[in-house]
Amino acid sequence: MKIHRNIISMVSLFVLALAYCPVYAQSRWQPDKTGGWSIKNQVDAYGGRVDKVAYTKNLTAVAEWFHRNHPMLMPPKGFDAVWYFHDEAFGKYERAGDYCTEGEMELQFELFGIENGKEWTWKDEPPNWRIEINSIRSGHGKNFGGLDGYKAQVDDPKLEQVFDKAEAKLFEFFTVFEFEREIAPGVRLYKNGNLVVFNPAKPAYWISVTVKDVMDAYLNYWKIRPIWKEVYDHFLKAYSNFTPQELNSPAYFGGADEIVNVTAQKIGLPIMRFNPEYWDRSKPKSTIQFMSMEYKILTKAEMNERFRNNEGSPDYPGLFNQNLRIEKLAELLN
Repeated sequence: MKIHRNIISMVSLFVLALAYCPVYAQSRWQPDKTGGWSIKNQVDAYGGRVDKVAYTKNLTAVAEWFHRNHPMLMPPKGFDAVWYFHDEAFGKYERAGDYCTEGEMELQFELFGIENGKEWTWKDEPPNWRIEINSIRSGHGKNFGGLDGYKAQVDDPKLEQVFDKAEAKLFEFFTVFEFEREIAPGVRLYKNGNLVVFNPAKPAYWISVTVKDVMDAYLNYWKIRPIWKEVYDHFLKAYSNFTPQELNSPAYFGGADEIVNVTAQKIGLPIMRFNPEYWDRSKPKSTIQFMSMEYKILTKAEMNERFRNNEGSPDYPGLFNQNLRIEKLAELLN
């Protein structure tokens, strides 16, 4: 029965792909050509800070799950499926919410083409689909930070660690889009297509911060360099305008002051940070405990528009989302 369902799914996908490219399928693209799948491992050990072997093993298990459970990969049709593994060490901007190794799995759809009788494969920046692994910077809205920071050309070397610490604190904060729906235990969808996969048995992964938390972090940053005094004074004045009750209220992004953009009024997106208590620290940092990805289901009109923009190629990332078993994704966590 499972094989029968898989065959039906593959036939449906093939028909859907042809529906979006009735002319180009014969003259440019080859949606019926069977492809393979492979892994390009770009995980870095970062001098021992990352367990490359264990982390790669866990990422590979995720890729293999998709190849067992997604009809577009059993086997790939019209493209080679190539997974790229990446990781990132925390370095100087390690935040209180960091624990597990951050990374990304990028699935590239290397499409098969034919032109003037010669076959070719799209390998240079082909369509792709991504999963963010253990990332506290994705799955939500705007990340704070990204300011000038330490500049060796103008700053005293003694200030480098001061800058790094101040920036790391600002990097903790981000805005969160409105909650849309609970898809399954451990799988939630937020506005703007932000899908989060988490362990529902653990504490909340995002927690509120107060206006005081954010303003203190800004003031601590802007006071470092003397030439920023005007900016510092502006934030200090804004701070003094908050009442004690407002300072201890949950922070929101926005307000009348477009430079500060922090308010206690519920007029914008909430400002939050990742909860350090979410991580199961009894497990190695190489484990996968949190994931996020972009998940948007396009309308037929949007799919047709992408088909035209892609020179007759189906929107493979869009089709991938349409056929993704999102209710099962929590199975991928360690």
